[in-house]
Amino acid sequence: MNTEQTNRLNMLEAVNNYLDENAAKWQNIARLAAAKTELSQLIAAIKSAAEAQAEAQVTYGKTKLALKKAIAAKADILNDVIEAYALTEGDDELARQMSDSRSDLYRLPYNDFYIKVEAIIDKASELQEVLVSDFGLTAEQITDVQNDLNQLLEINGLPRAYQIKSSVATKEIEQLLSDANDLLKNRIDKLMSIFKRSDPNFYHGFQKARMIVD
Repeated sequence: MNTEQTNRLNMLEAVNNYLDENAAKWQNIARLAAAKTELSQLIAAIKSAAEAQAEAQVTYGKTKLALKKAIAAKADILNDVIEAYALTEGDDELARQMSDSRSDLYRLPYNDFYIKVEAIIDKASELQEVLVSDFGLTAEQITDVQNDLNQLLEINGLPRAYQIKSSVATKEIEQLLSDANDLLKNRIDKLMSIFKRSDPNFYHGFQKARMIVD
């Protein structure tokens, strides 16, 4: 939920709580009681949609981090094998390039992470024949890292599943807030006018609760 939506929800809850606290004043008015029940139900639905929205966003973040962590571990294995090859061949520069640990890789910002892992994959692919035959690497290990990296790039660039879930929840929240506003404006506000002169203090408190605080 954005700030504006949160402020609207806070107002709805303030009205709902105020009416709960003063139930004895209005509960014998059938139409107001029915409208109050609908308001409570709408608030519960808004909160449920907000939780779904937040869950989609959190799941997306957790998925990215978990996949990045897995790639770092797998790329580190390739790194180590290439480094061993470089050391046996006396290629100090290549050994230096392949000296990063799993944690070194994982801590890199995403853009740098992509570049570094792709460079490891490219070098492993270039040296695949000797690394497989003499250093215990398998072709599947190289493919596995590449597939995971492709998946991370896809998630980062177009997190469709999470975008859809979050978008649906966002639309649902907005519709529910609109429904709640209509309920207040067209039914509860009008019914509360019963108390405008008979109980001005109660009516004034309701009007105060109806205010949206930015």
